[in-house]
Amino acid sequence: MCLYHMVIHNNNGENISPQRVLKEGLNHKTATRWYSRGANFFPQLTERFRPVNLPKWIDFKVAFGADLELYEIPYFRFPVSSDKILVFNFDISSDLFAYIEAIPDGGKGYLVEGLPSKEDLMKEYWESMTTLPEYLKHKPFNNPEVYIFEPVPPNLIEYIR
Repeated sequence: MCLYHMVIHNNNGENISPQRVLKEGLNHKTATRWYSRGANFFPQLTERFRPVNLPKWIDFKVAFGADLELYEIPYFRFPVSSDKILVFNFDISSDLFAYIEAIPDGGKGYLVEGLPSKEDLMKEYWESMTTLPEYLKHKPFNNPEVYIFEPVPPNLIEYIR
């Protein structure tokens, strides 16, 4: 099984060259920031509701995202080579993002109206956490948010353009 990582400009305008990734590997410094999602929206809440006794390697400061299916060209493709990959429910991330945006909805209110609180959403987010093999086996939700918690070595990465 392979995972995919899009090649696009980072939010801060920095472009991580494919050559750098192919030389250094994929990690939180070379990954596209497009994947900065739910766990990073409200870091204090993420830590506050972090389940007790989780392994220390579950650290979103070093995590980066990937896709289970290819999205668009160009991208990196690499085999699953780690058991330090977790999957969360992306729909919950979308609801958390609505709190960041908090934009009016055509005069009908704000997008967050009717949503659970940020705190409840963060609890649900953690509850959605599953390993990649368990996700693939049971598919408990439709929109996976995949996080890798350790670097992918350069020799495993293929650049597709």
